[in-house]
This record gives sequence, C-alpha cells and structure tokens, in this order.
Amino acid sequence: MKKYIADEKKIRKIMIDKNIKSISELTRLSGVSKPKIYEFLNGKTPMQTSFVRLAEFLEIDPNELIVEVDENE
Repeated sequence: MKKYIADEKKIRKIMIDKNIKSISELTRLSGVSKPKIYEFLNGKTPMQTSFVRLAEFLEIDPNELIVEVDENE
C-alpha cells in the first residue's frame, strides 16, 4: 500500500539554501510548531494546513515536498 510523506531531504536542503540553521529557527520564522515540523520530517502524512503554511514559507509548492512510499518500507 502506498502512502504520502514529506520529503525530508528536500525540506532540509531548502533550509540550507535559506541559511536556516535549526528546526527552532524554522519554527520561529515559519510559524509552524516544532512538533508539527518534526512530525513531517519523521513520516507523518503532511495533509494539513500547517504543512501548506510551511511550504509557503519555504516558497515551494506543497506538492513538490511530498513523496510516495510503500507502507512496507
């Protein structure tokens, strides 16, 4: 079965490109809570308003931050 998760590598690359050094800094700048960001980075389905807010802050289409994986992985 397939599921959709946030692309952690892409989010971290954008953070580097924008000189954002930590999750705490990303939280402060984006307005998305630290627990939510950790949920996205750790494979929770990103179909939430806060994920869209994070993508808007990172200046990227939310769909570009989602990857499809097999749930068996």
